[in-house]
Amino acid sequence: MAQVQKKAVNYNNEEITKPQIEVKKTEKESSSKSKFLKYYAKYMLCMGIVGQSLFYLQAIKIFLTGNAQGVSLSGFTIALFSSISWVIYGHLLKDKILMSVNIIAVLGAILTLAAILWAT
Repeated sequence: MAQVQKKAVNYNNEEITKPQIEVKKTEKESSSKSKFLKYYAKYMLCMGIVGQSLFYLQAIKIFLTGNAQGVSLSGFTIALFSSISWVIYGHLLKDKILMSVNIIAVLGAILTLAAILWAT
């Protein structure tokens, strides 16, 4: 890593006696980190989708058995609002993975809530 000395200044634009050291990454380090982040983003998308499958599995079970006994309506309602909040947060951050995974969760939570209401 290349180290560059940088002068520190306070709010009055006066130089501070102790200089800060700014660490700059080399191109190779930046490239390997961006490759890692690219692959990890794909991994997180897959894991997010797999993780949200619980909504769909629960809904399918309710529709097949016609029984929602023991399934918490309030729990899935909270999960729906939580997922909606994450979609909004992802939109604010412009994070496509966060939004995609949580849109899948929102749809799954709605499906599960519909199944619970249908079975009761």
